[in-house]
Amino acid sequence: MKLVIGNQKTYLNRTEALDFIRETSDVDCSRAIVCPSDIYLDLFLERSKYVVGAQNCSCKGNGASTGEISAEQLNSLGVSYSIVGHSERRADQHETSDLFVLKINKLIENNIIPIFCVGENLDEKERNATKDVVGRQILEVFDNLDVNVMEKIIIAYEPIWSIGTGKIPTNPEIEDVTNYIKDLIQDKFGKRVAVLYGGSVNMKNVDTLNEIDVVDGYLIGGASTKPEEFKYIMSKCE
Repeated sequence: MKLVIGNQKTYLNRTEALDFIRETSDVDCSRAIVCPSDIYLDLFLERSKYVVGAQNCSCKGNGASTGEISAEQLNSLGVSYSIVGHSERRADQHETSDLFVLKINKLIENNIIPIFCVGENLDEKERNATKDVVGRQILEVFDNLDVNVMEKIIIAYEPIWSIGTGKIPTNPEIEDVTNYIKDLIQDKFGKRVAVLYGGSVNMKNVDTLNEIDVVDGYLIGGASTKPEEFKYIMSKCE
């Protein structure tokens, strides 16, 4: 069984979020994780059977951080997962590896599983620098973590050039990078981690992606906002 995580970003308004919950209530959604906008966390926690994750968290604890949501607050709601290091936040909010270390530690302190995103852009892919980029992104964070927390982290490999474009790497490419990530952490730290693939996962390619045994699941963007498509993907990952 593969893990299915939906990152709904800011695609849905409140009515659409409620429609999504209602239209997926006829399937066993207790094995899938949905990360809605922060303002809809309560909707999903109270009205759905999904495991609920956040799309981000503060690097600080409770206090004077206007506009942020802390790991303590997420924990008090019943949130179980949180995305960290998504490429959109790296680009738009200029978030750095030092910040990701702080966020991951805060999440783990509050019993929330971090979903740490890594991936290369198109120029880096074309220069055959994928492994160099992904390895650097991982080590800049993992070198500054307690080795005992590493197995609590899920890594999501999301090539930036694939997010929302409909283009994805080949199965051998995804398998190669996934094995590289797992071997890197096993060889350097002696720990095993789950690795997901993300980037234009949809109902048309999930069967092909499922042929990659080493991939432990998917981080899904736009398709996680479409009830029938998300249900189909869930059914294929049982």
